[in-house]
Amino acid sequence: MGSNTPQTWHQLNVGVVGGGIGGMSVGIALRRAGHKVTIYEKHDFVGEVGASVSCAANGTRWLHEWGVDVAKGDPVVLKKLINRDWKTGEPVSVYDLDDYEERWGHVYNMFHRQYMHTMLRDCAMQEEGSGVPVKLVVNHQCDSIDVESGTITFKNGASAQHDLIVGADGIGSAVRGQLGIHPEKRPSESSCLHANVRTEDAVRLGLVDYSQHSALEYWGGQEGKYDKIVLSPCNGGKLLSYYCFFPRERGDYSTQTWGAAESRPVGELLAPYPELDAQVKAHLAVGTEIQPWRLWVHQPYPHIQKGRACLLGDAGHP
Repeated sequence: MGSNTPQTWHQLNVGVVGGGIGGMSVGIALRRAGHKVTIYEKHDFVGEVGASVSCAANGTRWLHEWGVDVAKGDPVVLKKLINRDWKTGEPVSVYDLDDYEERWGHVYNMFHRQYMHTMLRDCAMQEEGSGVPVKLVVNHQCDSIDVESGTITFKNGASAQHDLIVGADGIGSAVRGQLGIHPEKRPSESSCLHANVRTEDAVRLGLVDYSQHSALEYWGGQEGKYDKIVLSPCNGGKLLSYYCFFPRERGDYSTQTWGAAESRPVGELLAPYPELDAQVKAHLAVGTEIQPWRLWVHQPYPHIQKGRACLLGDAGHP
């Protein structure tokens, strides 16, 4: 006897605005679910700039589920959390994560964003694997969206219609405004500069080789203070990614943009920390790609979906 149950699944034609880590990730997931995906990127190339990104077990699980070649991302597998004294650098506490994979099913990976992005892009666009390869279209900056018809109009005059539109276009999302969301934001009371240090440069100077610890390491941040250094190794330990926090009155970068062509001066990076542990301060002194990591405060968004469009990642974060 035949079934009268209606067919509820059909292949969607999906447009993703933004070709970063979020855009490539949703492209992989939707491709594997049987949908056709086109990613629109406003620049003439797709890439990420130089910070690290953490991927805990819940994220690593999906990388394996999607068939991503994780080794291509050259991650560091997290083994410890180390909290260090601000002035001496001596460990205040060490939290061992040797049983992390056993407890949570997958390891905790720390990636360089550029390598992670390449890893995801290659998986999204490769001929091998489940589904139709994701199509990437560059030089297409979103100008407006008709959320009812699913039509994207681009600043170059082109347009495209999709069953579903995903806004994965970051903190300055153009798609978010098309959903009627216009947040009032203000700078955080904490500023942050990010810097990369090549492990080989630090070792050449006789400094501590933090890459050997396979750890997220922290200096400061206790007692509600804004002064804090966070170190995340990546690129198989070849690169050390530093996030350096301090009160905004010591440096206001709210009008600066991430990814500027010129690195901020090393002196700016060191100035807020006259009493910092000499070892980590010497690391920062050879830092490169020094960029402001802007921090904002705003109310949660009232919604992240309207009509055929929705938000993902930084575009939709509360």
